[in-house]
Parts: sequence; C-alpha cells; structure tokens
Amino acid sequence: MKQWINPVLKYPRSVIALSILLTIILGSNIPKLRLDPDVKAMLPPDFDLIVSMDQMDELFGGSELVIMALTGDDIFSQPTLEKIAKMTSEIEAFPFVEKVVSLTNAADVIGSEDGFEVSEIIEEFPQGQAEVEQIKQRLQRNELLYGNIVSRDFTSTALIVMLANSDKSNSDEEIYQALTALKRRYEHPEIIHMAGYSLTRQALSVVMQRDILILFPYGVVLMIFFLVFSFRSWIGAFLPFVILILIAVNTLGLMGLLGLKFTIIGLVIPVMLIAVTSSYSIHIISHYFEEYAIESGSRSKDEIIRSSLGLLITPVFLSALTTLIGFLSLQSHVLPPIRELAILVSFGIVVAFILSLTFLPAALKILPFSVHLQEGRSSRRFNVFLDRWGRFFVHHKTIFLVILVGAVLLIGTGIPRIRVDTNPVCFWNKQSEIRQSNDFIDQYFGGSSQLSIWAKGDIKSPEFLQKMELLSEYLKSKPQVTQVVSIVDQLKLMNQAFHGDSVEYDCIPETREQVAQYLFLYTLSGDPEDLDQFVDYDYEQAQIQTRVIEMGSTASYQLYRDCKEFISQNLSREEFPEVTGLTALIGVLAKMVVNGQIRSLIVSIILVCLVTALIFRSLMAGLLSILPLTGAILIIFGLMGYLQINLDMATVMLSSILIGVGVDYMIHFLFRYRLEVRSGHSWTSAVPRTLRTSGKGILYNGISVVIGFCVLLFSGFLPIYFFGFLIVFSIIACLLGALTVLPSILMITKPKFISMKDGSANE
Repeated sequence: MKQWINPVLKYPRSVIALSILLTIILGSNIPKLRLDPDVKAMLPPDFDLIVSMDQMDELFGGSELVIMALTGDDIFSQPTLEKIAKMTSEIEAFPFVEKVVSLTNAADVIGSEDGFEVSEIIEEFPQGQAEVEQIKQRLQRNELLYGNIVSRDFTSTALIVMLANSDKSNSDEEIYQALTALKRRYEHPEIIHMAGYSLTRQALSVVMQRDILILFPYGVVLMIFFLVFSFRSWIGAFLPFVILILIAVNTLGLMGLLGLKFTIIGLVIPVMLIAVTSSYSIHIISHYFEEYAIESGSRSKDEIIRSSLGLLITPVFLSALTTLIGFLSLQSHVLPPIRELAILVSFGIVVAFILSLTFLPAALKILPFSVHLQEGRSSRRFNVFLDRWGRFFVHHKTIFLVILVGAVLLIGTGIPRIRVDTNPVCFWNKQSEIRQSNDFIDQYFGGSSQLSIWAKGDIKSPEFLQKMELLSEYLKSKPQVTQVVSIVDQLKLMNQAFHGDSVEYDCIPETREQVAQYLFLYTLSGDPEDLDQFVDYDYEQAQIQTRVIEMGSTASYQLYRDCKEFISQNLSREEFPEVTGLTALIGVLAKMVVNGQIRSLIVSIILVCLVTALIFRSLMAGLLSILPLTGAILIIFGLMGYLQINLDMATVMLSSILIGVGVDYMIHFLFRYRLEVRSGHSWTSAVPRTLRTSGKGILYNGISVVIGFCVLLFSGFLPIYFFGFLIVFSIIACLLGALTVLPSILMITKPKFISMKDGSANE
C-alpha cells in the first residue's frame, strides 16, 4: 500500500490533473453517442428472425404500416370523402411512402364481359343513400377491405400507409412530423387516430431524449443534497460529486468509443453509475472526516489519509468486487443491450474504485475543510436505537425468522402471476394518446401489428395455393388475428368475378393455366404493383400477411410458436421457412427476456456465493450471504405478480443488480461481526456492536443507493418507472435483510468461520 499511496500524496496535483486529462480524452467520444429506440436493436443483428425480416422487406417492400383512422358523423358524405381523397394524394407524395390504400382509391375486382376488371370502390362520390348502400355492399363482399379500410359498423375509415423499405434515409421523425402536420390540418370536425411502429419508435426517441436530459441531473442533485445533509458541509458533497461526474464522463466516453447506442435499457446507465459507485468515495470521506475531527491536532493530514485508506481498502475492494460480479453475471443474458449495460456499468465501477484510491486522497490533501465538518459527531440517539434494534432481534430471533419465512412464502405465491411484456406500446400508461390511438385501431381496424409468413414454391400451382389457404384458415381461427391476406385471396376474388360474381366460385382456380390467366388479366386492367406486397416478380416466393391486435408478449410468442408448429406438422418448413413480423419479434423478445432472467439469476447467485465463500474461506459464509438476498428476490417478484408489474427489458435486470448491490451489505456485516466475535465479544453482544459500527455505514450506503435510483421514478417510460420503484424497494429489503435476518441466522447457527481461529467463542 505504501508504494501506491506515496506518489499519490507526494504529487496530488499531478494525480488530479492526470485523472482529469484521461477523462477529457475518453469523454471526447460522447458526441458520437446516438439513440436507438428500435425494438429490433434488442436482438443481435445476425439473429435468424432479424435476418428473415430484412430479407422479406427486400422481397416484398417495407412491412411497416401506419394506420390513420378517421371517425366522423358520416364517412360517406362528400366533404369527408373529399378530405380522404386529398389526404391520400398528399400522403402518396411523401418520399417515405410506398403505397396508400384508402376508401377513395381501394381497388375491387368485379365481373365484366371480358371476365373481370379492376376498379376503385368509389369511382365517383355517391349522390344519395342508395349509392352509399351499394358501396357498403361491395365493401362487405370484399374481405380484403371490409374491416380493413372501413370499420364493420361503417362509422370509421382508415388510410393504410405502407412505408417504403427504409434505408435509414427517412427518419422516424420525418415520418412523424409529416403525418402529424397532415393530421392537424384535416382533423376537424372528424377525429383522426394514428398508430404504427415508426410512430411508436419516434415517441420512444422523444421520451428517451427527455429522460437523458433530466434523469442524470436529477440524480446528481438528489445525491448532493443527501451528501450535504450527511456531512453537513458543501465540501463533503463536492468531492463525491466531482468523482461521479468523472465516472459518468469516462463511462459514456467509452460507450461512444465502442460505437454503442442508447437503447431503452441504456437510459438507466447514468443513474446506475450514481447509485452503485457513490458508496466508495462516501465511505472513505466519511471515515476520513471522523478521524480528522478527532485527531487533526495529533496527526498530520497524510497520516489520517493513510489510516483511513488502510482501514477501508479491504471492504471497499470487496464491495466493488461483489457489485462487479452481480453486473458481470448479466453477460450470460441473451440480449446484447443488457450485456452492453453490464460491461459499461462494470467499467464505471472499476473507474470509481480507482478514483476513490487516487483522485480522492489527492484532493483530500490539498482541499481545506469547514469548521462544521470538524465538529460533526454521530448521533447518540441513533446509536441507542441501533443498540436496541440489535438486542430485539437477538432475543426474538426464532419467532422473527418463522414469521418472516411465512411472509416471504406468502408473497412469493405471486410469482406465477408475473406477466412478460416487451411490446413498446405498453411503455406508456393507458391514458396516453399513443395507447388510446392503438386501442382504437385495435378495436375497429384489427391493429397495426403484423405477422408475416414466407412461402416458397410454385405460386401459380393450385396445389401450393391450397397449402397457403390451409395456413391462412388456421391463422384466422386464432382470436388475436383480425385479417389474413395473401395472393390466394386476390385469386379467389378474381375467380369469383370471372364467373359472374357467383359465390360458388369463391375458391382457388382449378388449374395453373387459370391462375396465370387471372394474373395476366389483372396486370391489364389493374395496377400490377398491387400484387408486389404478396408475391415476387417470378411467382416463386410469396408472403401471407396477418394483422394482429396489440396483445401481451406471451400471447404474441404463443401465436408465433403455434404457427411454426402448425407448419411443421401439416405443411413443410422448406415451403414455409420463416414466420416474421413485429408480432413475432415482440414474442421472441419476451421469451428471451424470461430465459435471460433465469440464466443471469442463477449465475449471479452461484458467483456471489462462491466469492463470499472464498473471502471468508467458508461455504457456510457464502450460503448465509445469499439467504437474505434470495428472500428479497422472492418478495420482489411476488410483488410484481400481485401488483401486475410486467417483466420487461428493464425489470429483467432486477435480480442481478439486487444481488450485486445487496451482497455488499451482507459482506460488510459478516466482516465486522467476525471481527467483534474474534476480539472476544460474545455472539450476543457482537450484534449491537456491529450495528453501531458497520451497520451505520451499511444504512448510509443503502440510503445513498436508494436516493440514486429514486430518480428513475421521474422517467416517462413505465418500464423504467417500475424498475426504479422495484429496485428501491429491493435495496430496502436487502438493507433490512442485512440488519435483521443475517444477525438472527448467525445467532441460531453460530457458524465456525465467525468464531475464534481455534474454533471457540464466547457465548
């Protein structure tokens, strides 16, 4: 230690200058940071589903939709139809739009002398109720349009905006601004709702920018007030504040250097850095100030700094190590953004540890301190409270543990009720405009989410078309599915129209020649591009598009799995190789969230148990350290089930963070308790003595972490808000576990690693 601390105290200004210089160099990469609100960014870019989605977008155009639903007194009135026609024309001119289908341009196939022809549903605005009724009948006969561009009660109509396959030249903001401006111009007296994944992404981006601008500053302000209150000195708050800034700049600079982007999960990185790294400098400063106030006249400042660091370097190192283990266990998670978060926060922890042992002692040497600080003393009443607290759990340990175990098991029964949801629409509360618009479109137009099935084969073959129809009928039987469309539906309309609109011919043409003839006739009288979204130019690949209402991620995954299982059992994976779309993405993401949660939880518990066992050279010590944490985990996830808080991209990190932060309290208590017992104190008296010393530090440390995470309650996202609420509750649970459960268990088990080296201990 002398070799390390000597140059720090000999050249304090050089140490401070070097720390700031390295921070500036790494921090220069911060301007490179970018936001990425896309849910697809949660999965690896080479993930099979992501690759398939990109391939299908290349083949059949963009799969993303924006639904603009218009509701008025009479959607078939001439003023409303004129408004729809103008909106359609303007939207079609936008560079990011591939196609628009609306009530004023939707194509219908009807019989003619030459077989059939393609014409618009409304070629001329209706002049009376009779013409309106004719239009309604045509719409009801065409399942591709009925319930798609008009609601089934004819009170609302929708413009289906198909976005071009994005090459990132058209931003979500451009789409949002253009469509929102158009909505404002045309909205009254009609009401217009908009929904679509691109709009959701843009809303995510706006809230993410807001959160970035307020969460970190709010966290810093709260931490400063806590430090000022604790140390009763602005200088006492200044040093931890400066270190927090240095940590944040270094970590975000590394993020920019590595080319990582801020995802929805990345928003919590700055707040996590405040919460989990502040304790190192607080512990050292707190102990230094106490010694400085008592011994400033008898010892030099250098000696006090050496003494403080010599006493605290081991527990601070163990605290950093166990927290690192908790976060690094997230490397076992399957989602890349969570692994990235683990690396970045772990880097921040290492930086915090290094700065606390270099920058901090250097600053302590050259900075003066206020008189108020030197006169500070621990509250006698607080010590009395801690003493009584310890004696209570010593004398009532058995009944307390019995009641606690019963309560934990009771609350833990809520775990099966936990819902998994990774749908970005659910990031907002039900009263928000984006949720209300999505709910409206779900109710009247079948939702804006899609499931797409890739078909490969001879698309003109009736036999292959029948396989596509079989799959379509299966999908239509699902309650979440509102519409299934493919080239099959187009051909059935053509076949029926060719035979005088006879219902008898509402089926797939019997021969390949008929199919080819119908497709040729369609290109003559209609727009060939109408079929581009269903089939490729060579008629060798096609897609089945399924509109799905917004639903929970578990239901999305079940629909995705059911579809794949049906293909495996009744069709061929070679002919229907992929099931993709936003619905599939949300479902698969939910499954990976659950798998990642289970894996990281197991890894973190095992690693923390092993490390604690190595520290104390006792497996019993490892088991004792994770027992309170396991109880806290059961309580937290049980509450999630009872309070209906979803397991999502944010809350999935709870267990590993809880273990990484919470085990710190267990180790500090065990470390001090063993010291008291081995110093000759009885098992009983060692408890209140430990609480008056390390217990106080544990409490202050826990409060600082709680205050750091409280800022997440200001987030505009429900997942981040609930993550903040749960992590605050879990840290409190870990605090109580260390200060109540652990001493009670120690008094009952009296493990050998606590007692004297010869195996004896005072009773």
